Amino acid sequence: YKPLIYMKKTIFEFSEYKPYIESYIHQQRQSGHGFKSKIAEALQCNTSYVSQVLNGTANFSMEQADDLNTLLGHTKEESIFFLLLVQRGRAGTVSLRKIFDEQIELALQKRLVLKDRLEVKKTLSIEDQAIYYSHWYFSAIHVLVSIPQFKTKTAVAEYLKLPLVVVSSVLEFLVSVGLVTNANGDYTIGISRIFLGHDSPMITKHHTNWRIKVVQSMERQKENLHYSSTISLSKSDILKVQAQLVDTIEQIKGRVKNSKEEELYCFALDFFRVE
Repeated sequence: YKPLIYMKKTIFEFSEYKPYIESYIHQQRQSGHGFKSKIAEALQCNTSYVSQVLNGTANFSMEQADDLNTLLGHTKEESIFFLLLVQRGRAGTVSLRKIFDEQIELALQKRLVLKDRLEVKKTLSIEDQAIYYSHWYFSAIHVLVSIPQFKTKTAVAEYLKLPLVVVSSVLEFLVSVGLVTNANGDYTIGISRIFLGHDSPMITKHHTNWRIKVVQSMERQKENLHYSSTISLSKSDILKVQAQLVDTIEQIKGRVKNSKEEELYCFALDFFRVE
């Protein structure tokens, strides 16, 4: 007897949904101990029924498959493919299974064509920037995957306390624009870069997103560093203070560039005229 070794595979490497779910379960923490209970809870059924489906001839309903899409954090493309696999598993005749086999093959061919046509972008378009800066968690997830223990979407979702389906969708977008790469479910920083100038139409949204997170941080974590002070100073010193702050930013950026990725932090700095 040789124990099964579950390698990290994407859903697109499976032709049946049951082996895929088993593989997904065993990729979770503690080899997926207790995950069947999570499936049962999501589907509002008994754990014994989940085992009966995965190990026997019974099948999940399409409604249950749709609920599983949410639990497993599938992207839109993964969700459609998963539903095809379930439909194939539920097919009661050879001819019907053949129809779904053809649809599965078409989906795989289409995906390969899209991958071949995908070009990594050196900079983001205005449309992509609008998506990236729409919520704070796009840039948070983008940076978080650079830390070794947060290379899977499950780990990211648990750390940021976000729904898995949201994290999956964000990662799918980040991969599509080259900001993140995906190697069999392990995500990391891509080769594309993003930077906003002071004249960008997205700059206000970007600052607002993270200033809101700063306020939340002050309410929850007292050990963090926050400083606010209303001051008066001479006109000549205004430029000197601004120059000093810019120098400090450059020094910090240089240190961060060579720093090992271990923790996710937000660095926000404000110095402006009150009027």
